[in-house]
Amino acid sequence: MTGFPQSAEVIVVGGGIVGLSVALALAETGAKPLLLEAKSFGGAVTGGSLAAIGTHMHGLAEYEIMAHACDLWRAFADRTGNPFEHNPQGQVGFILDSEGMESGEGWVNEERARGAPCRMLTQAELAEVEPNLTGPVLGATFAPDTATVNPFLATRTVLAEARAAGAVALDHAPVVNLLVEAGRIAGVRMEDGTQIHATQVVLASGPWSHEISKRAGIALPLVPRQAQCLATLRQPKDTIRRVVSAVESRGGVASGYTQIQQAASGQILFNTVVDFIETPCGAKDTVREVPSGFVLSSIDTLGMLFPSLSEVPLLRSWVRFEAVSPDARFLAGPLPCEGLWVCAGDNGSGFCRALMLGRFLAGEITGTSVLDADLQADARSLYAPSRLVEATA
Repeated sequence: MTGFPQSAEVIVVGGGIVGLSVALALAETGAKPLLLEAKSFGGAVTGGSLAAIGTHMHGLAEYEIMAHACDLWRAFADRTGNPFEHNPQGQVGFILDSEGMESGEGWVNEERARGAPCRMLTQAELAEVEPNLTGPVLGATFAPDTATVNPFLATRTVLAEARAAGAVALDHAPVVNLLVEAGRIAGVRMEDGTQIHATQVVLASGPWSHEISKRAGIALPLVPRQAQCLATLRQPKDTIRRVVSAVESRGGVASGYTQIQQAASGQILFNTVVDFIETPCGAKDTVREVPSGFVLSSIDTLGMLFPSLSEVPLLRSWVRFEAVSPDARFLAGPLPCEGLWVCAGDNGSGFCRALMLGRFLAGEITGTSVLDADLQADARSLYAPSRLVEATA
């Protein structure tokens, strides 16, 4: 990309769903953001996401914020005519043992106390809610308000809305360095050497945000985690009706997880992650092969839960990299260099939070009231980078 502007009011680095949402929210406040994406919009983990939108088993501390994040997606679908297949089909959390039953009941009781509509299902109710889930399941939770979106169409919709609101969005425009003058941000340097001046810069490049922040002497505690998924050939509609996931430990997201769902195209999308996979050096610039162990464990899980799908043909698999923070929460807010901000650390659920985080950061950067004041304060406390980040130089 050539012909960059000389300056911008705010520069957002990273064109995944989070960076796009930040640019949209900034533009809607009247700011004039410049969004710079190194490759293609939504081409990294955004495009590889299963894009679930819900509150169930996401952590009680974030419940009210997550509920609002879900409301924003519903409102966005209504406002735009829902070209991105927002589908509130609900979520089943399957339980395989007594420990899982205790965990599921705990999640349901604590979320219901906060107003959530989730509940435990009897075996008869489970058979009605998800008829083909006939494997050896002891019980299940049910969150009727969980939705999914098509990640590719959602990316295009947010991008179009951001541009319509006044954002300038450029792809194939890699940022390689930050400009810092007298301890504050002065802009960015592009790969071709062009300097773009700005007094505010937001790093929203997922697990690769740290590669840019370290140029300003700031070490972001984000590591890339290999996220993998499989897809089958098209199956009849309603083969799987809900988002099907494993009930997680009450302490938060476990190291292993399962998510299974059917796309509007009819494909069954599923993954099972049992171990943390180290990310090779240079992974973001290569096409990774899905490990055979992951494929086999995912197939085994799908066949165990849905015996009728045990012989279904696989169509494709893919690997992307999501950002993991030490406490499994986003870093969203100011960094210890005046004018520098971060919004990264999805831990696998960035899609759900994206529109909310965009509004939160837009409010922080511009001083405009976008979120409710209590939600803004909660997000400021929960996602404050200062809890984990210090300047290193």
